[in-house]
Amino acid sequence: MANTSELTMFDWRDDPTDCDADAITAALAPITADYDLAFGARRVHTATYLDTVDGRLGSRGLVLTHEHGTADNLALLSREQVLTAVLPEQPQWPARIEQLHESPLRDALADAMWIRAVGPIAHGRTVSRVVAVLNSDAKTVVRIHWTEVHIDGHDDTAVARLEIKPLLGYQHDANNVADALHAAESFDVADRDFVDTLIAVTAQPTAQPPPPMTADTPAAAAVATALHGFADAIAANVAGVVDDVDTEFLHDLRVAVRRTRSMLKLAGDVLPDGLKERVEPDFRLLGDLTTPTRDLDVYLLDLPTLGDHLLVGEPTDLVPFGEHLRRQRELELRKLVRVLRSKRFTDFLATWRESLTAVTAVTVTVTAEATESSTPTAGALASQRIMKTYKKVVRLAKAITPDSHHDEVHSLRKRCKELRYLLEVFGPVCEPEAHKATVKDLKKLQDLLGDFQDGEMQSAGLRVFATQMLESREPTVAAPPAATLLAMGELSAHFARQQASARAALTDQLDRFLGSKARHRIEAMLP
Repeated sequence: MANTSELTMFDWRDDPTDCDADAITAALAPITADYDLAFGARRVHTATYLDTVDGRLGSRGLVLTHEHGTADNLALLSREQVLTAVLPEQPQWPARIEQLHESPLRDALADAMWIRAVGPIAHGRTVSRVVAVLNSDAKTVVRIHWTEVHIDGHDDTAVARLEIKPLLGYQHDANNVADALHAAESFDVADRDFVDTLIAVTAQPTAQPPPPMTADTPAAAAVATALHGFADAIAANVAGVVDDVDTEFLHDLRVAVRRTRSMLKLAGDVLPDGLKERVEPDFRLLGDLTTPTRDLDVYLLDLPTLGDHLLVGEPTDLVPFGEHLRRQRELELRKLVRVLRSKRFTDFLATWRESLTAVTAVTVTVTAEATESSTPTAGALASQRIMKTYKKVVRLAKAITPDSHHDEVHSLRKRCKELRYLLEVFGPVCEPEAHKATVKDLKKLQDLLGDFQDGEMQSAGLRVFATQMLESREPTVAAPPAATLLAMGELSAHFARQQASARAALTDQLDRFLGSKARHRIEAMLP
């Protein structure tokens, strides 16, 4: 016999009852020989299930619902607690954390949401009822909480969960109820928390992954498949950028564009019919168009903490600076959105994806008919291009000295990015342990190079912004106060120190990446 003291939750295996009293009575027939049942009121409510586009809440075991009724409210379910917040007005989805009504629930969401917005991922209807279990003295000894969740469009995955809750001193009766249900064919012991069950039911379907790359995959098919994945990422983020949902949509779009440009540069020559040359100018233009808005996003995201770096100025001195950033961002975003909404861009992206699909289909067909030696493989391409790029990184890194011009450091950073993208794309054909160690060391080097560039770019950017604010001819915008310009000067000096600190730490990390151990690891990693 199972340890029934541990069996408090069961799932109903048959069709949901919609909490009908007669249906529940029939379902609980195994316990009605020894106990009577009394039914509480049937409660029905509809809810919108919310999450970020990348599923940040679900991945952390959280379920956020917007329940509709006489008073709208948010409910946050975790494995440990349930938090609710009554909403003063109808919310507009998607919404970032600062757009949610202040409450303990919002505080609990802040870390999980990060800078992403939550929006609807599913709509559902919940029906619940409490069933009192009465002993022979007509005394309530146990309560069964019967809850059913119906997700729109998922009728075959409706969830019916029973939770057994004994009254104080009646654990024995709860065990009897659990024994009877455990023995019945229509009940399963719940193997996961109700929150996890809801996450599984409401989770958005993921795209079917492409066939796994192997060392024998045709090189053109491997490159086209990787590029198609990047194109899908661009397409998936366009609407979020256009609607300005949150800043990560633009960031993810830019990453996909950078990866595309790098892969075209490093391995695009294996694509047929001059495809690489035809699309490179468009992706270069797209990358350039996204840069101003993203740079402004970075400043605005950092703005709440920039005041912490001031020794003389006050955080409030930066308020006019923040207003200037938001005005500039609005202008730059408008330019970008105009391009992303254009028929030319839409047609270009659709044609690009179709071309990549055609490359993969033709390559696979040709490979099936060709001899092995006549078709370049992903394994051979990976070995050649990774080692070639690694040698470029080594050559640039060896030339770096404490007196090197910052352009040389930036060139090294670009080559490191290209190497990282190659390692990501061709990871499936590399030796796993050596690949993991190589990526780890490369990431540390990239972090330092990133700190170096961030320090320089942000220090220089502050000077540009100060000039813009002083030279602004907008009649509705006041000239910046002296305190604001002085505070911006302080920040510029802070970022210059960050750049110097990163530069000082760079030499040690370069030595690690350039050593013979790193070279042997690279060679051992390649197919």
